[in-house]
Amino acid sequence: MSMSDTEPVVRPPRQRRSRESYERVMASARELLSTSPLDGVTIQALADHSEVSVGAIYERFISKETLLRAVHADLMERMAADEEAAWHEAAPRLSSAQAAIGAGVTIVVGVPRAHQALLRVFMHLGAVDEAIAARGSQTSREGARRFRTAVLAHRGELRHDQPERAVDVAFRMVYSTCARRVMYGVGFESDSELGWEEMTDELARACTAYLLTDAHQTAGADPAPPPRER
Repeated sequence: MSMSDTEPVVRPPRQRRSRESYERVMASARELLSTSPLDGVTIQALADHSEVSVGAIYERFISKETLLRAVHADLMERMAADEEAAWHEAAPRLSSAQAAIGAGVTIVVGVPRAHQALLRVFMHLGAVDEAIAARGSQTSREGARRFRTAVLAHRGELRHDQPERAVDVAFRMVYSTCARRVMYGVGFESDSELGWEEMTDELARACTAYLLTDAHQTAGADPAPPPRER
């Protein structure tokens, strides 16, 4: 499938019936993309699933590429909203760096996990579609800023000599591990199939040790694992 790097052109629905048809197409696209091979998600398949005519879909989205980008933009908005809500819910418990790290790791892993079936499609598409890659990067960077803000609020507790860099590296470690799991599954890079919950706990422990242990501290002094937010 050939994709250009232009921004999507979607004609926004105005009338109630048009809005309902638009939402049915978007919902059908999300479901089909989550459960079927990309090549099988054709405009005709979307028309059959959503009970919206092929002509009406093309009037709204112009092309399949445009529709895919619209679904991706909607997914990024949903994930950003979920992440913001999770940070807001966790806020009263972020009384220490350890708590902020534990909550941050849980959120950075938990939100993509909740959307993994659909997110996997767009992570692969991002390799060939610059618009999807750029939008995904923007959402990821916003997540990185939330993580940094929460952890650096307890800067005085961090033992790294470059706290901003260290917190950024911690985020990258968690994000990259989670992204690879979303793209390729649980056991792609290792014979040990670590579950999502266990992986989250171990990433929180790793980030806690990295950020809160003095670099010159004697090996073996393992800080207590941070509480994992649920």
